[in-house]
Amino acid sequence: MNYEEITKDDAENYSEYIDPDMAESLDRTFFRSIGATDDNDVPVGAIVYELKNSESEFDTKSRIRSLKADSEDVKNNLIEQYKSEIEEEEVEESFYESEDEVMSKKLEENGFSLEVAESLDVVLSLEDVKHLSESVKLKKLPSFITSLSEATILQYRQFTKKCLFNGKRGLLDDLAYLPKNWFDQDVSACAIEDDIITGVLLIKKAASGKLFALLYTAFGPDFQKTLALMMAYSAQKIVELYPEADTKVVIRRHNEMVKKLTDKFFASCKGNMVYMGNRKE
Repeated sequence: MNYEEITKDDAENYSEYIDPDMAESLDRTFFRSIGATDDNDVPVGAIVYELKNSESEFDTKSRIRSLKADSEDVKNNLIEQYKSEIEEEEVEESFYESEDEVMSKKLEENGFSLEVAESLDVVLSLEDVKHLSESVKLKKLPSFITSLSEATILQYRQFTKKCLFNGKRGLLDDLAYLPKNWFDQDVSACAIEDDIITGVLLIKKAASGKLFALLYTAFGPDFQKTLALMMAYSAQKIVELYPEADTKVVIRRHNEMVKKLTDKFFASCKGNMVYMGNRKE
């Protein structure tokens, strides 16, 4: 069996083992994927993982995002290869959260803990988003709340630098490397006051069509009000620009602030039950 690093350019060769949303992230700074091929160089499996906290003073962690292969032996070998590679990255802990029971059981066999719990991800339907959008009319929103498309690249870069300085990355460990146009600029919201961005809600449209909220933060004495206004703005833009009934918006409740806001605006929405666990490396 042979192993290779899978990049975005050759991810199509592993389309049976890596879903499109993961594949399009393989050119990002902290995403990694290991592919396994047989003696005829035919792909037989792949594992995708993301390094977390790798450019901070905290311990580096790794989140396993997917693991698929043709056989149990290939899966076991990929996990061993993964362990070898993360040792070079000085990873202290690996973790996962997935609806994939097969993957989760395999990780448990290889020393990971396993439990079933509610996902940190809340998946909103178009009706959920409409409910919020109709609660605040667009004309009632203050003029300083606008789309990311209205911000200049300089304003965007100045804000991301402030985020990095204050340890505000949301779900984007690679925030410093992502250009403004990587996001859906029409549905991503920002607050611009005195020509300075004071808050953002950055949203990415993935290959699957799902909209992922990836950074949601604001500064200043009225930051909580700014957060609520930006969420209302993005909700209305999503309804306007993505009216399809199957539109999905994913918000990950990765900290207490986001959890409180989702509980407030989407109280009836809960995360799916998933498998999760970790392993000290």
